[in-house]
Amino acid sequence: MNVINVNDVERELRKIAAHAIYPQAQQWVLSVGRNHILGKIGEKDADMNFRVYDPAKIRPDVYGEPPPVAKLPEWAKEAIKQGEELHWFDPVQVQRRPLWQAINVIVTWFNIWPPTDTRLRRLDRVNFHTALAGAAMWFQDVQQNIWEYVKDKPPVMKTYEHGFFWVRLVTALHFEREGRLMNHCVGNGSYYERWRNAKSEYYSLRDKHNKPHATVEVTVDMRRRGAVLQCKGNSNHKPAPIYQPYIRRFFNDMGWTISGDQHNID
Repeated sequence: MNVINVNDVERELRKIAAHAIYPQAQQWVLSVGRNHILGKIGEKDADMNFRVYDPAKIRPDVYGEPPPVAKLPEWAKEAIKQGEELHWFDPVQVQRRPLWQAINVIVTWFNIWPPTDTRLRRLDRVNFHTALAGAAMWFQDVQQNIWEYVKDKPPVMKTYEHGFFWVRLVTALHFEREGRLMNHCVGNGSYYERWRNAKSEYYSLRDKHNKPHATVEVTVDMRRRGAVLQCKGNSNHKPAPIYQPYIRRFFNDMGWTISGDQHNID
């Protein structure tokens, strides 16, 4: 495709590349992304982003219009003489178009990769359609499992082997995420209010991926002596045997007694 204003395409790509946290991803946008737009773009995206250069339809006083023939670069003038078709990239409201939104999603997908991801070393070999398919699958998963991706980062109370640790829930987001992922009612608002009114404290057993596996409600008196009222696994079931040692050790480390849900604690 003979594009007159490639500089406008490259400008938009640089804006997106600036949001990439890895140099390899920035280069991917400016090379693979550029080559796709200027050479391998689909018909639908081409119609949305480009139009055939027609000197008879130029409106020189309108923003975003192509220049008249006299102001074209020499290579473009020569192409017209040879009867070749020229295209003009429409630089107005680019980010509203699906193609550019898709590139933004691809960059966001690249950004969540850990620095140790081996794909980064050969990112330049990933073609546009492969990247788009991977980003689309990730984006769909985010939409369906949004709370898996929300990082609540509550204060850590105790850490144990194999990546398990206990946190204390202290914000509305902590409570809501816990309730969503554990499929119980700690996130319905009333428990957060109980915490705000200093009636109970709430703790969550997490694995190395920050996924909860047990939720505990504890009452604490003026001397910071606690009593466990509730200990729930997913869907209010008894926490699985693999988590029981961490539950018992945490209660012992904290010096708490057990006054409720004893059947859920080994």
